[in-house]
Amino acid sequence: MSYINASLWNDIQVSDATNEKRFAELGIINAVKESTPFVDFIPPSAKAALATASSLRGVSIPVIQDQTVSVVTTPGFNFIPANLETTDVYAFTAYDVFSGFRHYPSTYGNNMVDSDYARTQKMKNIAYAMGNSIETILAARLEERKTQVLDYDTQVSQGDGVFDFTGADVLEISKLAQKETMFANLEALMAANDLGGNYRLVTSRAGLAVQRSEALKYAAGNSKNLQALGFWGADRLHESGNISAASDIFNGWLFRDGGIGVFENYPFDFRNGTTVAGKTWSISDMEIPFTRMRANIFTNAEATNADALITSGSDSNTIMSAFEEMAVWCRFYVAYRYNSDLTTRANDVVKVRGLTT
Repeated sequence: MSYINASLWNDIQVSDATNEKRFAELGIINAVKESTPFVDFIPPSAKAALATASSLRGVSIPVIQDQTVSVVTTPGFNFIPANLETTDVYAFTAYDVFSGFRHYPSTYGNNMVDSDYARTQKMKNIAYAMGNSIETILAARLEERKTQVLDYDTQVSQGDGVFDFTGADVLEISKLAQKETMFANLEALMAANDLGGNYRLVTSRAGLAVQRSEALKYAAGNSKNLQALGFWGADRLHESGNISAASDIFNGWLFRDGGIGVFENYPFDFRNGTTVAGKTWSISDMEIPFTRMRANIFTNAEATNADALITSGSDSNTIMSAFEEMAVWCRFYVAYRYNSDLTTRANDVVKVRGLTT
């Protein structure tokens, strides 16, 4: 009888007992995953290559760099400008987040905790821990890709409050500017920098509590036309415990749909479903909870003397005991739009800070 296999992840969202672990939204992952379908700068062939590429082989994305085009007012054979383009290539880094567990069914033969329940909760705890590790990686990439130049903050500061892009490469938003017009002003700011589009905002926990309460107060009755003010829906607002508020109302990142995305990678044996001597390589049927990714799954069945797991006395159930183990491996690329010089060209990732004054 097999106790663990890749399909167990299909049932993990069922919760029916007590687990002390606390769970909350992993907003960085959610925002980046929801941005991923809008990544349009990677051709389908390159996306397919990212899913199968070995660590010894990179996937290069060709780019035509921005160019200064010569335009003249005198026609003629002698005045045709060359206007030759400059090309470049860039590639993405693969990241690995790995965990797993062992399950000893015999230890539950004399245990008040149900074997299936313990296994399910353990899987949920592991998935949450992996999700937090993925968030740490994504937060570091957002920090690396944050814009270092941003103009027109004066122009969007003519209503209530101030938007100030500081020397620390952070867009500081005063308390008054965080009212319901904040989102319209943010979109206007990015459009003025030639980076228009739909944006998402991920902040520290409770960072957008005021904005959310405004939506709840006025959306149904429409006594304030929040839609006309460009108020963003809940699907574009995210929070994460992996972003520190420090002494501010919020800290976080603003980024455009498609500005950053993640693409999973599946090594050879996992994507081919290899089985050898009770060992199985596979890919999860669904996204693993909290990670928002389909994972590489390895399972194995062995036998051992598991009596050492018993902290008091000796349990005859465990002296000659079977156990099963599962490895869970999220391997993924973080994709982002090309920018030839972050120090001089505005980027569609902005670090933001909501001030208390």
